[in-house]
Amino acid sequence: MIVFALAVACILGFLMRFVGLPPMLGFLVAGFVLNAFGLENTIVLERFGNLGILLLLFTIGLKLNIKSLFRKHVWQGGSGHMVIVVLIFSAILFILRYAGLNHFNELEGISIVVISFAMSFSSTVFAVKVLEEKGEMQSLIGKTAVSILIIQDILAVIYLTFSKGTFPSYYALLLLGFPLLRKPLLWLMNRTGHGEMMVLFGLTLALGGAELFNLVGIKPDLGALAAGLIVANTAKADEMSKTMLNFKEFFLVAFFLSIGLTGLPEFWMFGVALIFIILLPIKSLLYFWILTKFKLRARTSFWISLSLTNYSEFALIVGAVAVSTALISPEWLVIIVITVALSFLISAPLNAHLYFPIFEKYLSRFERKKRLADDRPIKIDGADILIFGMGEVGATTYDYMASKFGKHVIGLDADYNIVLNHKKERRNVIIGDATDSGFWENLVPGNVNLVVLSIKNHAANKNAVIRLKHSNYTGKIAAIAHYEDEITELKALGVDLVFSLYEEAGLGFAEHVCEVFGESEYPIKLDGAK
Repeated sequence: MIVFALAVACILGFLMRFVGLPPMLGFLVAGFVLNAFGLENTIVLERFGNLGILLLLFTIGLKLNIKSLFRKHVWQGGSGHMVIVVLIFSAILFILRYAGLNHFNELEGISIVVISFAMSFSSTVFAVKVLEEKGEMQSLIGKTAVSILIIQDILAVIYLTFSKGTFPSYYALLLLGFPLLRKPLLWLMNRTGHGEMMVLFGLTLALGGAELFNLVGIKPDLGALAAGLIVANTAKADEMSKTMLNFKEFFLVAFFLSIGLTGLPEFWMFGVALIFIILLPIKSLLYFWILTKFKLRARTSFWISLSLTNYSEFALIVGAVAVSTALISPEWLVIIVITVALSFLISAPLNAHLYFPIFEKYLSRFERKKRLADDRPIKIDGADILIFGMGEVGATTYDYMASKFGKHVIGLDADYNIVLNHKKERRNVIIGDATDSGFWENLVPGNVNLVVLSIKNHAANKNAVIRLKHSNYTGKIAAIAHYEDEITELKALGVDLVFSLYEEAGLGFAEHVCEVFGESEYPIKLDGAK
């Protein structure tokens, strides 16, 4: 069954990728196709899916700055959005109940509130996948969306604790000393090397954190997140995140398959689920309205809202607990499954295209005059060369360019912490998102004659090229790439020079070896050499 399921997922994932949609949409459809063939969810598939979620939260923790959770637009905006959604959805469900609509008229008051609470969550799995594919995980959009989702996850854990009537063990207080493990864990992580020991250490850390939290009565997902946070914001953490990427992606395929395989829906259930799908825009509009009130730009608020325009896998967990405590009937859990799956099907194409320019004139009216410091339009004065992505490659490129052209070179990065670190090194680096249309709109044509794209994520580099072309930029573009198909794609988009990190690095190394050990200083005689 597993082999057949993976084959169907592979075929449909490829078809979705071929038509320009996220492959995860194909995995979700595969679950429904397998369900139609009479296949049921298995323990193995379910456990693989749970492992995928644990690894997802672990890798989020590896990249997360804990301070971002305490920003007002995150914790106040995220929790405030949930409260408003619960109130609005509860009011609508009460109206449907008193109107005598089938399947709603049997709901009790507490049942309505629980269902509304379940529908107030947005999907961490879906949003992160969309943001990764668009190359926006480290942008303000990605960091804000993920931080809001973590606030929701924390509230979910609190609810599950109280709803089950079982409270964490007194030993849970020992978790307050969890941060004390940071130094010994970093010591171990720095000595794992770069191969199988790195993978093994990452899996042990993620699953160990999950099990530790589970033992004291706290949801294991939160433990995996905490394990990632413990060793976050280090060079080795970034390497571990990349190392764990393929494992996470594989196990998440099982998660999407298991959603489609959960329960056998009846026709009337799709009708009820459709009502919640009709209510989905309310969530999106509320996200947009709240975020603009917290001084984010319309463009930033719009894309955050779209990435969160879905129902969550947490709704399934909340629903399952409600069934176990007889708050809702088992049929309602199937309805929630259908609703979550349909919301993914709708949200995927919305996030795959650029809709903001269509509504920009209207949505910009909601912007506040004052903006968050890291969401203000950027103006470049006196710069001839812009370098996007100030990682190792970007920093090296910047230093070389700055030695030749001085102050006419500016580095940009979407990560505020990276910018601060470069400023300490006295580099002229500012906050800037290469995929942000608002950034390019503030460029004065003709000022910049060279843009270097050294962002590690190919999707981000590709989106930046598209933005450049739409901004009527006429200068030269150089970009980095890892694989041959990426080089071809960037050149097709109009990039003047693509630097292959693997091939060019090897060529540069060879030239350096010949320069250092040339015949003038260290004669090298090879067979057949002239």
